[in-house]
Amino acid sequence: MIGNIFFSGSDFEAGTKAYTTRMIVFGISAIAWVQVGNAIQHTAENSLKIKRKNGWKLMNILGTSSVIIATFLFIKDPSYIANINILGFTPFVERPVFHLYMLIFGIFVIPNIIVTGYIILRNIVQSSDSTLPRQVGIYMLSSFTFFSMITVFFDFIIPIATKFNDYDQFLKWSQFISVFLATLSGQYFTSVSFKNKSASWFLDKLKEKMTDGLLYYNTKGNIILANSAALSILHTTQEHIYNKKITSIFPQITDPIREAAYNKIKINIDNEDHIINATVFQIRQSLTTNYNALFFCDVSNTLHYQQIIKSRNEQFKEYQLDQIRYQERLNIWKKKVDESKFFLDTLISTLPFRFWSKNEQGVFMTQNQNDIKERGNLLQTSEPDNKILPQELLARNNGEPQSFISYERINKSNNEDEDNIEILKQDDYNMAVRKGQAKDILIFENMFIPIMAPHKPYKIIGIKFDITKEKQLEKERDMLQEQKHIHSRLEELGTICGGFAHDYNNILNSQIGFCDLALEVLPPDNQARMFIQEARKAATRGQESLKELLQTLRGKTSESEVTTNFAPYMIIDDVVKKLWITLPPNVKVKVGNLDKDIRIEGSVAALDRIISNLANNAIFAMKENGGTLTISLDKEELKEPLITPYAPQIDAGIYAKITVEDTGTGMDTATLERIFSPFFTTKAPGEGLGLGLSSALRLLKEGNAGYTVQTTLGEGTIFYLYWPIRNEKMEA
Repeated sequence: MIGNIFFSGSDFEAGTKAYTTRMIVFGISAIAWVQVGNAIQHTAENSLKIKRKNGWKLMNILGTSSVIIATFLFIKDPSYIANINILGFTPFVERPVFHLYMLIFGIFVIPNIIVTGYIILRNIVQSSDSTLPRQVGIYMLSSFTFFSMITVFFDFIIPIATKFNDYDQFLKWSQFISVFLATLSGQYFTSVSFKNKSASWFLDKLKEKMTDGLLYYNTKGNIILANSAALSILHTTQEHIYNKKITSIFPQITDPIREAAYNKIKINIDNEDHIINATVFQIRQSLTTNYNALFFCDVSNTLHYQQIIKSRNEQFKEYQLDQIRYQERLNIWKKKVDESKFFLDTLISTLPFRFWSKNEQGVFMTQNQNDIKERGNLLQTSEPDNKILPQELLARNNGEPQSFISYERINKSNNEDEDNIEILKQDDYNMAVRKGQAKDILIFENMFIPIMAPHKPYKIIGIKFDITKEKQLEKERDMLQEQKHIHSRLEELGTICGGFAHDYNNILNSQIGFCDLALEVLPPDNQARMFIQEARKAATRGQESLKELLQTLRGKTSESEVTTNFAPYMIIDDVVKKLWITLPPNVKVKVGNLDKDIRIEGSVAALDRIISNLANNAIFAMKENGGTLTISLDKEELKEPLITPYAPQIDAGIYAKITVEDTGTGMDTATLERIFSPFFTTKAPGEGLGLGLSSALRLLKEGNAGYTVQTTLGEGTIFYLYWPIRNEKMEA
């Protein structure tokens, strides 16, 4: 149609561009016809599942090559084809283009049309199914025959019959009619496609609701899709099973293309043997597309249950024979159970601790005498919601046994029959012990045990032990053991320190002497003088600490240390400089606000040791994960006494407040209670003696200073040192 419309006319002659283009268009059209002939046969064989022969490839190559050679000859020498002489016969002398392409059509297209019609007809005759496949085959044959006849009629019969009179105009109309028929066919198949989409939506919903497995796979046996039931039975996923061979999952299915039923197939899934019943179906998606579906179900449990039912029937017969004898035994056991119940009730009533039980709704079902004595008879009643402990709710609702210790203070109320019980935290109890106000506090060990059942909530058993005396004795025992340990360690430490103190003092004297010599030798502008001065200062402070140690060992602890009036910010700066030398790479030291106008009276060495010990402990707490140590100095006035947990009371007054804050691991309650005990340490053996904070506490007491501590586990610790400012005028 393109060649006749755009490349023809009165000036149409060989050798012109129009002529060459028209020949190329005709050649492309002829190649398309050769491909159509091969595609027709290939489509029929594929849709009818007939194994494809390889000869069609050779025919396709020969046909395409023939068209290319003919087109080349028509363009190169138009008279060459017309002058071909075969045994004195010139078949192409008239209308060489039409006759040559008709010959190619007859060799490479017509045989394929005939073979395709034969294949479809044979499939219709041999088909045993009178429903969809046969109807589709008849429709295919009718449509194929109709369009083949239309093609031959328009392209060959009419041109030959009319001897090509006005054929060009007629050919154009025939092409328009072909386009119109193709449009109608497309419209028909489009409407059919919409109907199929509705059916497909229904089938998709249906297969997802199926409890049996369904697998889709192509003609090569590669799995395309599996429903959720199939994935569950095979213990796999859609991505893992995609494109997998159906025979790799079901080896017994040797021909997955043929429709068949397979019973009791044994396969292994996750090292477990399963018995499967499977059926193979063919599904025609369209005239040219076919898929296969494998419907299967796991009958392993069914066979197992059948065997169990058979076994149970036999057991039931045995049971019927023994029923009378079992009834006699049941009566005997019932009597024993009644006796056991009476024994159990007696035992529960005489238990030395409180015992009770509640049903699923929280109603009291059992109480022993001790519990009734404490809170009265509560049988067949329930507690108010505000009195039910959260541990009891966890045991009842989640089935988790709960065990915990409670601290309770009984406050007498105006109503003599009812006492108000105050539940305390452990920190509050520890504070009350320090203040001597723990005499009216009782300590109980509580247990809530759920009675497991198929459904939640559960029945629970409650047990309550009074362990007040045991805890007091345990605390006294721990204190005695700790004091004994401290005295023993102090005695050992005193013996060792007495022997080495003099040697260390001589070493420090030598260090101070060498530092003095170095300072005399070095010129004043030498940078090393600053480091030597710092080393001499540190050695001097060490010598003072040894002097204090020797005085303590000699029993001269009553001698008061010489106090001076100084600015504490200078000590903080000095400590920070020393820390920078041994600081780990992941820890930073930051100096906060330092009030340089504050002056205090006391021991410079004592304040240095206190801040150094606190800073070293903070750096150790940040050694693994890193962090920041912050030291600051402010003035603070307490208008009333400051009372905080784990620290003595600080009286009202004006104080120099030193803050030592870290972002380390923090401390728990047990550690916080013992941080100032001698020889208590959380460091590994060889990393510390546990004397740093205890010595810091002693120095604080000697300087009449106080402290408070705040800590959060996993976030860090803050120490606040309150050093009294005795002379406000001196400070100014």
